[in-house]
This record gives sequence, C-alpha cells and structure tokens, in this order.
Amino acid sequence: MKLPVLIYPIAIIVLLSGCQSTAPAMLFPPEQLLVAPQLKGEVTEPETAEQIFTLPQHTRFELSRLIISTQSMEERTTSVLKLILSYAQDGLLYDNAATKTASETIAAGRANCLSLSILAYSMAKELGMTAVFQDVQIPEYWTSELSQTWLNGHVNLRLQHGRALRGAPGFVLLAKDIVVDFDPYSLKQQFPEHAISVNRIVAMFYNNKAAVAFASGNNAQAYRYYQAAIEADAYYAPSWSNLGVLYRTNDMHDLAERSYQQSLTLDPGSTNTLANLAYLYRQRGETAKAEPLERRVMLKRRTNPYYHLMLGNEAYKGQSYDTAIAHYEKAVALDNKNHEAYFGLARSYYAMQNNQQAASYMLKATRNAPSGYDQQRYRHKLAVLNQLSSAY
Repeated sequence: MKLPVLIYPIAIIVLLSGCQSTAPAMLFPPEQLLVAPQLKGEVTEPETAEQIFTLPQHTRFELSRLIISTQSMEERTTSVLKLILSYAQDGLLYDNAATKTASETIAAGRANCLSLSILAYSMAKELGMTAVFQDVQIPEYWTSELSQTWLNGHVNLRLQHGRALRGAPGFVLLAKDIVVDFDPYSLKQQFPEHAISVNRIVAMFYNNKAAVAFASGNNAQAYRYYQAAIEADAYYAPSWSNLGVLYRTNDMHDLAERSYQQSLTLDPGSTNTLANLAYLYRQRGETAKAEPLERRVMLKRRTNPYYHLMLGNEAYKGQSYDTAIAHYEKAVALDNKNHEAYFGLARSYYAMQNNQQAASYMLKATRNAPSGYDQQRYRHKLAVLNQLSSAY
C-alpha cells in the first residue's frame, strides 16, 4: 500500500516466515481477534485447498504418459522439470502480483513464485515424487504492484531423491536433490531455506489473495481471506500482522494492536510487524511507545539495500528526483550489483533530462541483471537512451 511520509511499510507481507519445529503459544485465542466486522465489499468463498493444488485433466494425462515412458525416478525428474519449464517458458511467466491455483496458472500463463511452486508441487506429486516446499529467507524486499507498495517473500520447491535401503527401514541412500526455483537471483545468492508445510503454503496463498482484495478496496473479501489463512495455519505470523493492517485502516485500533502483538508473539523478530505497530502508536499520538520500536526498525533496515531502493522508488513516484537519486546511490553503496537501483538512477536522471547519465546507469543495470528477461528489457531501454543522447 502507499507508504506515509515516515515510510513504515504498512503493506502486506507476502510469503515471509518459516516453519517452526515447536509451535509457540499464542497471546490471544484466534476467536478473540476474528470478530467478523462489517466491512465494505462483496465476498466470495476462498478457494479450497483441493482447488489450489488440483491439476487440469489434460496436464494429468501428460504426466501419466511420462510415468509410462520413464523407467527410473531420475528420468522422471528430468522429464517433469522439462514439462514445468515448458509451461513457464524458461521463467518468462513470472508475475509478482499473480497468485493462482495450479490450474489457473496453466490456463493464464502468468503467476508468481508461490503459484509456480504450487504447480510444480502438484505435478511432482502426480508423478509419485517426494516434494517439499521451502521458505527462502531473503532480506526485506519491496515491489510496486497495483499502485501499492508490497513487502515480498519467496518460496521454492525441493524434489527429494532419497531411496530406502532394502531391509534397513529408516535409512536412505543419499542422492542429490533438485531445487525448483523460478527466481534466478534467489538461487544465485544461496539464501537460507527452511521446509514448510502444505498448510502454510495454503495460508500464504490466502494472504496474497487478501492483499489484492485489500488493494482493490474490497475489505470484506480481504478479511475473509485472512480468516481462511488463519484457519489453515494459525501460527503463520504474517496473517495476524496483515489482519492488523486491515483493522487499522478501518479505525479498529484496539483490534489492530492486539493482532500485531499476536504476530510478534509468533515471530518476535518481524521488522515489518514492529514497524506496523510503531506506525499505529504514532498515529494514536503514543510517541513514547512508537519511538523505541522505530529505533529497532531503523537499526535493522539501515544496512538493507532494498530498504533504500524502496525509499528511492517512493521518492521517484513523488517526483522528488534528487531524493530518489540519494536513496538509489545508498542502495548501490550497500550492494554494487543491485540492478534495480541502477535502473532507478537511470530513470531518475532521464526524468531530469540528463540522458547521458541515464544511459550510463542503464548500462550498469544491464550488466548486473540476473536474468535474460531483465537484460533484454534494459538493453531495449538503453538503445532508446543512446539514440536520445546522440540526438543532442
């Protein structure tokens, strides 16, 4: 969502948090926070878990042919990966805002990492393969979609190749697993990964759907999705934080505060939830409560290049180009391979009619782009800038 002047990310966390071996105690029983408020908007029932993972009949037919035509699990794995990539067109299907069921992903041709991982999981399970979802512990990372600012997370899928030893239950022959990840940057950086349950994936799916409903002004639908997310996995902390945002924007401040506190009980280190709570206190004039939280948040974010990238993007949208450039330069100083910050510098200088500087930074964006798609996109813009520069 649009961030206020103090830049607290009040947007929806998407796919953050991992699976814990022991569930922490909740601060409040869920029913005390799920009060079914009267909110604006039309409500349709969320997709069921079965609908989220069900494959269309023609895809199941293709997979059955794979089973017949392959002799070993290794061959089957190779074949299913090729099939997944054929649907994904080598990664060009990626759309950060598109959260879809497995069948919808195939039909629409566009999806985000969660939806693509759901599709890969469903296909792997259809083939009898062992597949495990993983939460990838990326730094806080913001994008702009649907005229809103979003804080994002990332998931991928691990296909396991272990096979049981005959006569030795509980032991496996070690084999190399395959990670299916639709974000080349995530794989390149080798961020920590943690296995998460299918129920958590369902909760993430509902959170994403709620975020889109919230951005569209359908608060009633957003609430119904948060309710469904909590029913699927009440220990997924972002659901409570996001519910708190919904309550806060509808002037239900006491419920918002308790929702944030519930989230922090489950995930005490969530910078975003701390920032949301600080913003609530600041909005209510409770400065003494807000300031220590704000200091904790800034201490954690000041060395995150993506935080400065987000600030730069916000300044750019506000046409404060000098401020945007200062933030992008800070992002580059913290990460000199940050192609998005270089792109931000390029478009800021272009907006200030400095085409030579814009072309220089666009070249750097191109050189540091992690995927062929981004490189092609930057090359096209660079060619335009070079033509404009040579014209003067």
